Amino acid sequence: MTSGAHHGRSLGADPSSDYARFVRWLLAAVAIAVVALLAALWWLDPTSVTGRTTRFSVVANGGVRQAKLDLMERLPAPPDVLILGSSRSMQLDPADVTDLTGGTAFNGAVSGGTSKDMYLYARYAEQLWGDDYPHLVLGVVTDVLRPSGTAGLDPRLKRFLPRDQQDRDALEVADELLRVQTLDAAQRALRHVVPRDGAGSLLDPTGGTENVDAGLATTGRQKNNRLDLLEPDGMTARVTDDQDTGTLQQRIDRQMQEYLANSFAQGDTFTGTSTSGVYYLRRTIQIANSHGDVPVLWVTPFNPAARTRLPAAYAERDAAFRDAIRTLQGDDDLKFTFVSATDDLASFGGVPADFHDGIHMMPANTRRVLEYLQREGLLE
Repeated sequence: MTSGAHHGRSLGADPSSDYARFVRWLLAAVAIAVVALLAALWWLDPTSVTGRTTRFSVVANGGVRQAKLDLMERLPAPPDVLILGSSRSMQLDPADVTDLTGGTAFNGAVSGGTSKDMYLYARYAEQLWGDDYPHLVLGVVTDVLRPSGTAGLDPRLKRFLPRDQQDRDALEVADELLRVQTLDAAQRALRHVVPRDGAGSLLDPTGGTENVDAGLATTGRQKNNRLDLLEPDGMTARVTDDQDTGTLQQRIDRQMQEYLANSFAQGDTFTGTSTSGVYYLRRTIQIANSHGDVPVLWVTPFNPAARTRLPAAYAERDAAFRDAIRTLQGDDDLKFTFVSATDDLASFGGVPADFHDGIHMMPANTRRVLEYLQREGLLE
């Protein structure tokens, strides 16, 4: 009887409870694994998105955002011109501005810069220099109005954003860290750094003396950002011939392949404008206007050989971007100059051969841009 009763209870047991318990344990294990992986990638930060720069970074210009803030703080006097924008503006030489205008300049452009970056650096300039506010020269292109911006914000900039935006930035950092590209970068960095610096490097990721891919030595206060990549006026160190490997066409091919993969990735819903992107651009203009400045927005050009590789979606984004600019121009409370002509090399005498790749100009072309802006009375 006892045996039969026990057998009956076994047959009557609810298997769904065991299944639910298994699912709960499985989900908990997955969650713990994801958190552990996220923590490890944050600690290593191979793609420089956390606001730190570690010895495991494989990004040649990782930490440049922070380094430019450091340099702004060290300037002996406010500059007359502040250049902002993306990597396409990073080669505009402040020395050329001085040569053309007699005034001083600082290049605050950052790789991947959007209107959000421009706003944050414009706010920081306001904090540093107050009424001695510089003239803003902003290099823009369709991606400038993307909703995202600086990932892993420096604490000096974070306070300029509302709390909900800070939370979204934290989620953006987490998303970047958990990407396949970040995992791949971490593997490459670990294979390089641990044999070089020893297992102790895992306990002290920001104490490194060499960037993984760039191989650029840093010492002292420079080790946690990329001051070694910049001049005191924010100018990116000159690109030498031995760094420009391959023919120009080969460099265009490599760079455009990367650009298209990043800017037109599958699932990317960006249309050329966004509410937050327009908001930050508007706020940047308002800051300049409040100090009596009429900022200049100039369109950064493509190399003609690169332009032929742009998909049809680029034209749609570009149209939306220009529509957004026209809307801002229609606001009587905003004063700025939009220079769309520089999208065409012929407008400023640009030369296709004077490009590093498809979108980054060499000093000869950036000088021509500045000369054009000066002729138009827009550089001072």
